[in-house]
Amino acid sequence: MNLKVIQVKCPKCNTAISMKQRDKLFLCTQCNTLHTRDEGVEIVPYEIAEFNPRLHGDDLYIPFWKMNCAFMIRSKQVQGGGLSRLAAWLKGSSNTGNIMIYIPATDLDPGTFRRLVTLFMTNPPKYTTRFNFGGIRNLASNVTKKEATELADFAVVTMEAEQPGVLQYLDYTLTVNDSKIVYLPFMNTSGGLMPAL
Repeated sequence: MNLKVIQVKCPKCNTAISMKQRDKLFLCTQCNTLHTRDEGVEIVPYEIAEFNPRLHGDDLYIPFWKMNCAFMIRSKQVQGGGLSRLAAWLKGSSNTGNIMIYIPATDLDPGTFRRLVTLFMTNPPKYTTRFNFGGIRNLASNVTKKEATELADFAVVTMEAEQPGVLQYLDYTLTVNDSKIVYLPFMNTSGGLMPAL
């Protein structure tokens, strides 16, 4: 088997990018451009959230795909309950609305993945941004935008299925209007990853 090594260069300023971890996103430290090479070179908008100054420990940044989605329920059938979370997102009796979905862009165990997706869908993070990581390590991004879109679909149905009542049927569309990477601050604790917002 032959391996071909290629030099990754920034698509904006042509600076060579070197990384110590396997990552699907490449950040140029010269011009601060983030890009991916999944299906051709694509510049990815991104934000780095500021740590809460009172929350520090084993600090790290976790990348998330932040997706602004349009959601429309075409028809549904629920026994013994209602679409409680979707109803809260869509406000009132409307079957359409916009929701923000945060999908971890890194490998996490299934329990942590589900916990963080649920947490940020029910309580979207509020944060101020900073210009760089400030020497704090960030986890590698290995979930593509396409994979994150598929996971967003799964996350909505999974969250609703966990509510009281029996979800028998849900016909809906979920359209991602725009997306970006957001590096959110976390502390690695004995109880698991905890947001440090």
